[in-house]
Amino acid sequence: MLWEASVRKRVPAAATESHPILIDTLPALLQQIAEALSENHPRRDATEGNILAEAHGGERVRMTGFRLEDVVTEYQVLRGVLFSVLEEEMPLSPSERNRLHVSLDEAIGKACTAYVVVQEGLREQLFATLAHDLRSPLSAAKVSVSLILRKPSGDQVPRWAARIADNIDRADRLVQNLLDALRVHAGGRLSLVLEERDFVEVVREALENQRTEHGERFTLIAPEPVPGHFEPDSLRRAVENLVSNAVKYGASTRPITVSVKQSHERVFITVHNHGSVIPVEQQATLFRAFHRLPDAEEGTKRGWGLGLAQARGAAEAHGGSIGVDSLPEVGTTFVIDIPKDARPFQKRRPTD
Repeated sequence: MLWEASVRKRVPAAATESHPILIDTLPALLQQIAEALSENHPRRDATEGNILAEAHGGERVRMTGFRLEDVVTEYQVLRGVLFSVLEEEMPLSPSERNRLHVSLDEAIGKACTAYVVVQEGLREQLFATLAHDLRSPLSAAKVSVSLILRKPSGDQVPRWAARIADNIDRADRLVQNLLDALRVHAGGRLSLVLEERDFVEVVREALENQRTEHGERFTLIAPEPVPGHFEPDSLRRAVENLVSNAVKYGASTRPITVSVKQSHERVFITVHNHGSVIPVEQQATLFRAFHRLPDAEEGTKRGWGLGLAQARGAAEAHGGSIGVDSLPEVGTTFVIDIPKDARPFQKRRPTD
């Protein structure tokens, strides 16, 4: 399809999008355009009597990473393709050309309006979720503070103090993930403060943080130290997010295995869990900010779709990547693949 090939080239967010999601309401729109061009049909333009364009604009927000200008671009591409194909053998009449222009202009306006309306609704939902999710750790910390104030010399003070620290850390990670994901979502790159550290040590710290919350479910496989230059904080949070994701969606009765190995001056950090598989057609959208898989949306597990976006941002900021492999027979494995030394990449990075 000429339109699809052109849109994939001109719109970055369309490059890896699946065919059914990308074409969206296009077949129905083409049918409406054909009816509008027919002399015997009462439809005066393709948007008359239907909400196809509005549905399209809303779905671009909910299901893809398209920006508002990308929606305009795809309609511009459609205009060019339609005129090229329809006038291949003979020119359209002035009336037909006018109906086609009116149809596409109306579709653009309605799709963009719906895009903005849905985006505003999602933003309101995001803030509501943020308020809810932040209240949980802050309320828990507040309860512990009140217990300490009531019994400042009690035997349980160290445990209550540790609970306060853990909950403040949870709230901090939530905000940091949001800020990182927003930056990546906007096309930016995370800023790194590189240190000379051991990858294994940082991964072990991430697992210790998770053990406090989830217990002894984790196995670390790291035969040797792996020294390198990277930012410990963003990488630690990336591992925590992958592990938390494995806890949330993996089989509760099976262990979660984390491994760290090096090869050809690169480091591979893997997080493996058993449980439900991730369909191949849904894997490309996993790492988008504010995007969750249909199964997750229909389930009872809350989430923003930020953890995997932060992990992707951290991997890419180090000059690497993140991937996923999911099969019923072997389970699901996320892989962070980054250079041992991120300094050369940081020196080459463009100004955001």
